[in-house]
Amino acid sequence: MEKLMSWLEQYLMPIAGKLSANKYLRSISAGFVAVMSANIIGSMFTLLGNLPIPAYTEWLGKTGLNAVLALPGTVTVSMIALYAVFFIAYHCAIEFGADGAGGGLIALVSFLIVTGTTPFFTTAAADAKATAALAMDWLGAKGLFTAMIVALCSGRLYAWIVEKGWTIKLPDSVPPNVSNSFKTLIPGFIIVTLWLIISALMKMTSWGNLHAMIFGVIQSNLMRFMGNNLASWLFFNIMTGLLWFFGLHGGNIVGSITNPIYTPLSLENLAVFTADPTAKMPYIFIGTAFTKTFTFGGVASMMGLAILMVFFSKSQQFKTLGKLSLPTTIFFINEPLLFGIPTVMNPLFFLPMLFLTAIQGTLTYIVMSIGLIPIPHGIQLPWTTPGIIHGFLQGGFMLALWELLMILMSMLLWYPFFKIQDNINYEQEQGITQE
Repeated sequence: MEKLMSWLEQYLMPIAGKLSANKYLRSISAGFVAVMSANIIGSMFTLLGNLPIPAYTEWLGKTGLNAVLALPGTVTVSMIALYAVFFIAYHCAIEFGADGAGGGLIALVSFLIVTGTTPFFTTAAADAKATAALAMDWLGAKGLFTAMIVALCSGRLYAWIVEKGWTIKLPDSVPPNVSNSFKTLIPGFIIVTLWLIISALMKMTSWGNLHAMIFGVIQSNLMRFMGNNLASWLFFNIMTGLLWFFGLHGGNIVGSITNPIYTPLSLENLAVFTADPTAKMPYIFIGTAFTKTFTFGGVASMMGLAILMVFFSKSQQFKTLGKLSLPTTIFFINEPLLFGIPTVMNPLFFLPMLFLTAIQGTLTYIVMSIGLIPIPHGIQLPWTTPGIIHGFLQGGFMLALWELLMILMSMLLWYPFFKIQDNINYEQEQGITQE
């Protein structure tokens, strides 16, 4: 174990440190966090319009309220790329020492340039006149990779141009808001011109636009590979646990790589559910919507450990810490256990930190694949949504029941490691008492 720990510290820690310090990955991560609230709002209205109650959904259809409830989802989840491009570029510009608002605005304009417009006919009449409209397909999940590329390139280039001093400088007497607007003119003109050239060149190719090329070559292949690939999911899941074992935020580090892949998959499931609530979801591995069907209390499903500590500890230290931690683990906050027991850098807890949720995730994948329980709809819920409630909202009664079983299973898997540490603590307490 000491040799393994030494090897991991020597080779893993530097890589993890570089990933967590990478400005581009941090920009993507911060951008996705920034748009999370809009996704959750849109998803909640989608859920309200598709609750599994036939009488309720029929009433919504008769009154026309289903169309009203669908609107928030249309302007949030279905336009996620539009918001992501602004916030990713915003944070990218800040990471490189420039004005975030200016970088975000220019990236948004550039994104709309490469998106372009498409003919839209208001009627089916032979003499109907076409009007220009934005293609909604590329404003949603299908346009996310393009949004990230445009945002990172635009944000970095904007910061570089500002650093070079290629800006319009006004006297100090000019109000800052006016001065900042003029400051973005030259960088904005250069960046938008570059994307305009790229857009024009793409029209000469068989793809027709940048979106089609990126989606066809990169995004669709990644979605196909990652969407139902157990091996790739297991790799990222184990890496998350390994980083947490060393006290690093594995969710943030690994999430900066996986979120751009799993988020479109989740939104694709949500689009299928919105169109037909009875349809089978196409993708199983859709980020947190999947992992939270078997993970409770944060990394390594520590809610099961907290329950054991409260009800089965002989050690007063464990029992007290369990009582303090159980309420927070219900809402996926497990830092009191990570650093209070601690499980971080504790060789006894190395195996459950790495493999406990990997075992539960594999079992969940199998039962979802054979249709025993439903695949999550991909509804964007707050990350603090408690288990069982999460399952009911994502897939109904059967998924809620599965989450209850997974809580019990996490207790079973944690028990041997909990019992050893509890005995150690109890013996230490008894020794102190006797002295």
